[in-house]
Formats: sequence, C-alpha cells, structure tokens
Amino acid sequence: MLAQRAREGGLPFLLVGGHAVIAHGHPRNTFDLDLVVSRPAAQGWRALALALGYTLHGEGPTFIQFNPPDAVTLPLDLMIVSEDTYRQLEAAAVEAPVAAASVRMVCLRHLLALKAHAIRHGHAGRMGKDVEDVIGLVRANRLDVAAPEWRELFFKYGPPELHERLLRVQRPNAP
Repeated sequence: MLAQRAREGGLPFLLVGGHAVIAHGHPRNTFDLDLVVSRPAAQGWRALALALGYTLHGEGPTFIQFNPPDAVTLPLDLMIVSEDTYRQLEAAAVEAPVAAASVRMVCLRHLLALKAHAIRHGHAGRMGKDVEDVIGLVRANRLDVAAPEWRELFFKYGPPELHERLLRVQRPNAP
C-alpha cells in the first residue's frame, strides 16, 4: 500500500537497507523498511507517512524515522539525499523482486557504496551489521574486491580497514 500511495502522490523512492541487501543475494533478518528519497520529496513523504498512520520517531537533516501504525507494519526509515544524488541512484536502479508491487531498488554497486559510507560515518551500534552486510554481499555476488573498481569504491566511501578486512575474508590464507 505504501508504494502504491507514493506512486499515486508522485513521490519517487528507491528501496535500500535490509530488503535491498536480501534482494541482492545476502539473506538476513530486517525489522524495518528503508527507502532513499530526494530532499525535495522529503516533506511529501513525511506527510504521506503521517496520513497512513505512522508516527514520527526521529528526524535529522539526512533521515526521517517513523514508528509503524500497527503491529504488522514495519517501521519506516527515510534516507534523504540531494536531488542530484537521487538521480544518480535512480539512473542505475534495478527492479526489486517484490510481490504485487513494482518497486525499484539501488543497484549492487550503489548499495555497497551506501553501506561503506555508513560504516565510515555511522554510529558504532550499526557498524557491525553493515560490515556483515558488505561481506555477505561480496560473497553472494562473488565480487573480487582486489579488482580496481571495487577497491576504488571501498576506499572512496568506506574506511581503509574495510577493504583490508574484505581482502582477508576473501583470501584468508594469503600472506
């Protein structure tokens, strides 16, 4: 219903977070719904969530978090990005395998960049889960993290020790 109402209201979004991690091949539990939205659409999203019965949990310059309207609905987290960043994410987005809804999600490359960025700039309580997600996605998608494209991505968005850890995981017996 959320996706349908967003489309009806002209509110673009992309699936990120745990559901995107799962769709990109790394099975894990998730207990919320994470969407990325553009800054110009953020207030429309805020109004839609409140109209659907969500209650505001927290808000900052780059996020809005909502408590669910009932016990069966997941909490909603909106990650707010610039219009330019949203356009870049949307241009490379892929179809998400979501039943009964046409939903797009960030591509694997962008998901890994977002996770690496969260590891670099996030709070300590989230880092472990994000590192696990990156390792799981690298394994599930058989990425060679020594390849220049992946090395550059992890160095650009994540802390240097992330790439080092990924190399150790991928090549545990290397000198």
